[in-house]
Amino acid sequence: MNSALILGPLGMIVVGILAIAFWRMRSRAGLKYFLMGGIIWAVAIAPKIVMDLTITNSISSWFYSSLGLEGMLIAVGAYVGIRTGLFECGFTYLGFRGTRLKEASLDEATAFGVGFGAAEAIVIAIPSLVQLALFILNPAMLDLLQPAQRLALEAQLNMSTWTVPAPIIERLFVIFVHTFTALLVFISVVKGRPSFFVAAFLFKTLLDGVIPYLQWALQPYTSLTGLYLIEGFVVVMGLISLWGIIQLRKRYQQS
Repeated sequence: MNSALILGPLGMIVVGILAIAFWRMRSRAGLKYFLMGGIIWAVAIAPKIVMDLTITNSISSWFYSSLGLEGMLIAVGAYVGIRTGLFECGFTYLGFRGTRLKEASLDEATAFGVGFGAAEAIVIAIPSLVQLALFILNPAMLDLLQPAQRLALEAQLNMSTWTVPAPIIERLFVIFVHTFTALLVFISVVKGRPSFFVAAFLFKTLLDGVIPYLQWALQPYTSLTGLYLIEGFVVVMGLISLWGIIQLRKRYQQS
């Protein structure tokens, strides 16, 4: 068992906390804006969880029977991407449109986006952190699992230490994506520019929609190489987002 793997989820949590701390110190934005971002993230993720528990498997099976493997991957990618864009951008729009967030400053709107991304980084890390901690502290728990479950879990628990940076890097750059798209939606609301909302929707749709196909297309590579090739795509999207954040803030301040 590789105990160093616990550094992955710990690092994700640290990234989320440091992102909030950095923007809080830099902007002096109130904590309520970070909190509102986290709340909207939770609201946006809820219908996605419900869909995954109810209809996603059936939809995937139907795509596979109708379109074949490659067609299914493209269709599932579109399904996953569109619902991410719809729910995350849609609820962000409602948050800015229907609350006092529409009166937020640019720094406060940025804090909302940071809080949105930080909440995701922290919350999705907790289950992995708890699971790893339990099995590291009490390896005998593995004996309670069914053989197939045990083999699958042991494979995860014995992954290379080189996998540890991957989720940390991913969460850092995804925070940039969430902040960028939150600012696009904010400007769409306060400036009456629907095209900015459309841009946010398409950007998030692209990020989530491409991942299923990449995971399949990169199978010929070793698992570690494939993992970092996928993360490379996330990094590129994050760097585009960081550039976009800088440009949006400049233009908004000049308008």
